[in-house]
Amino acid sequence: MFGLPKFGDGIGLHRIERFLQAHRIDRAALARRSIAVTGTNGKGSTARFTTSAIEAAGMRVGCFTSPHLFDVRERFMIGDDMIPRADFDRHTETVLAFNRLLPEGDRLGAFEFLFLLAILWFQQEKPDAIVWEAGIGGRYDPVRSVCASVSALTSIELEHTELLGATEELIAYDKSDVVAPGGCVILSPSISERLAVRIAAYAHLSGKATLPAIVSRRVGPVVNTPKGARFTYGFTAAPAAADQPVRLRLAGQHQVDNAVTALRTAEAWLGLKPEDNAERHIAMLTALGRTRWPGRLEKVAMAPDLWIDVGHTPNALEAVTRTFLDFSPREKTLVVFGVSASKEVAGIARIVAGRFDHFILTRAYKSGADVALFAETFRRQSQDVTIAADTSEAARIAKERAQLEGMNVLALGGLFLSAEVQQAWNGGDPKALEFL
Repeated sequence: MFGLPKFGDGIGLHRIERFLQAHRIDRAALARRSIAVTGTNGKGSTARFTTSAIEAAGMRVGCFTSPHLFDVRERFMIGDDMIPRADFDRHTETVLAFNRLLPEGDRLGAFEFLFLLAILWFQQEKPDAIVWEAGIGGRYDPVRSVCASVSALTSIELEHTELLGATEELIAYDKSDVVAPGGCVILSPSISERLAVRIAAYAHLSGKATLPAIVSRRVGPVVNTPKGARFTYGFTAAPAAADQPVRLRLAGQHQVDNAVTALRTAEAWLGLKPEDNAERHIAMLTALGRTRWPGRLEKVAMAPDLWIDVGHTPNALEAVTRTFLDFSPREKTLVVFGVSASKEVAGIARIVAGRFDHFILTRAYKSGADVALFAETFRRQSQDVTIAADTSEAARIAKERAQLEGMNVLALGGLFLSAEVQQAWNGGDPKALEFL
């Protein structure tokens, strides 16, 4: 990304502070507008759901997320609009000029660069609220610099242990530090009670509060369909007959957890008690149902159908595969699978191999792991395993077979694999995609 490494030269909070001071960023206004979202999985979905819920209150909302699928400007949104190219180019040069002035060995990484670009654009546009998705963790993440008064913690899984800590508890503490002292951390229903108790104690000692996303709430059973998830939502003090039906465009219990976490996050930031304002409450629930988030168990082509998902951890793949089988027959599903070499290759492969019967294994051009590392895992589970040299060949074979046999195609294993397969499926060149 513009010649920058993915990560900067060590923890860079001092670089962020220097930039904010040099460019006279209104820190008080930034803090008032900001909501932070962190966690292992579900950050982007929760950020988009939170944006929708606050927009339902009549506000103009900015949203900074990662990663992107096809255009880096997808990371910078106000409402449904990406940052204009002219603004992107102008702010890019400002941040790169700042980076050139930094001493050798203390330069920005790509995520810091993108975060600072977002700072400049949102300072220019002055949305009423800004939802920030953290990159890694919270304590040392650039997003901590916005001093958000409310944050959402979506999930905890072992990741980046060299920076965040060797246990889920330590990782949770790190992520909860993304919110400013005196702020509030909204805990997703996916956070276990055992971990929630520990996070609450740590937050109290560090001058913060925690709030479970579904306190006083009742969430009905989830029904997954190709068009998304359905459930009911209400308050435990009211009769169940008064619960509101909710339809999401995103499928899965994990997305329902993200949606209710986002709703509670928006309420906390707005200072709302929706049970005292039923009309606004219903409007926010309806807004959740309009939320789109590309690449999250998304159907991106039809006849034959191609589905993609960018999940890249064992827990993410567990949730996604289970959800897909709720509405797509296992015997009619053809999986295109590949995983990045930096991920937990063996664990992810075991989950996918055990859930389906028909596979095309391949290697993404960007950071893909050698198929030989996981092919045997699939061969032990299935007699229908094809090896494709790259994502272009995998997309071609999958499309031809799906047309002949009436199958759905599901591309799994991470962002690079899913985006490349979609690009190739549509006749594009996967090698032309630019990722961080």
